[in-house]
Amino acid sequence: MKKRHLSLLLAGSTALMLASCGGETEQSNAPEPTDDQPVISDATPIGFGEQGSTVYTVPSPNELFSIIKDRELPYRDDLVSTETQISSSSKDQALNFGRITADIAYTASYDKFQESMANFDYLRQIGDDLGISYVFDEVMVDRVKNNMDNADSLEVISIGSYQRIIGMLEENEKGSTLAIIATGGFVESIYILTNLIGEYEEGSDVIQRLADEKLVMENVMDYLKMYEDEERVKDVLTDLAPVADIFLNLKEEKASENLQKNGDKVVLGGYRVVMTAEEFNQLKQAATDYRNSFANASQS
Repeated sequence: MKKRHLSLLLAGSTALMLASCGGETEQSNAPEPTDDQPVISDATPIGFGEQGSTVYTVPSPNELFSIIKDRELPYRDDLVSTETQISSSSKDQALNFGRITADIAYTASYDKFQESMANFDYLRQIGDDLGISYVFDEVMVDRVKNNMDNADSLEVISIGSYQRIIGMLEENEKGSTLAIIATGGFVESIYILTNLIGEYEEGSDVIQRLADEKLVMENVMDYLKMYEDEERVKDVLTDLAPVADIFLNLKEEKASENLQKNGDKVVLGGYRVVMTAEEFNQLKQAATDYRNSFANASQS
């Protein structure tokens, strides 16, 4: 059964820019709870109003980049840029807001603090253009800047702060903007991941992790369709189709895993998403093409 959830799509990227929130750098990484920032576990469902109240925790871009980093793939500075682009449409602004949040997650996960800071400033500029500058309060901005050169602090995910941002966007009737932001962040993370992976490798855990993003793709599509009466969302659905079609057509097959428990063999059943070399290459091209269409909007 398909489940809805988008919150952690952005939590790993948007919340990485909020990853302040553990106080001074010499303190514990765990954020201190406050009245407006309740303690929320990573598995806590966070919905988008009544229509999105059924939720499912999905992996964040930052988690995906961590997997790539664990495989010790070298950082590529040609994949992202800190150059400011001018986007005139709210659609491109929202897509680029999502793109930059994913870029911050990427650069920060490789300890590229200068790039992260430059993109954080760019993110605030896009927020101004979008009319959502209120999501960047002074306390949050100061915490980010004070911890931008501390890898441990940057990797603290402040779910409470992220939930507050979600609430702000919803209260200001920015649900469709949030859906487009989520799309931009998702596409950017797929673009970065596929280009970092480079060549398809049969049986690779990273390829499997990428294939599992089929569920996230379904959730992104579902959320966009809640606002498909808006012309800009309609355009995003059309432009996203080449990426979505590849994910949605990935086959699933039965999988089993043998475990030893108290000396007895236990077989766990289930399904896994399968991605072929051809599908990987198609996805890599489609994600790159769509990403470049809005990342370079001022040059098109």
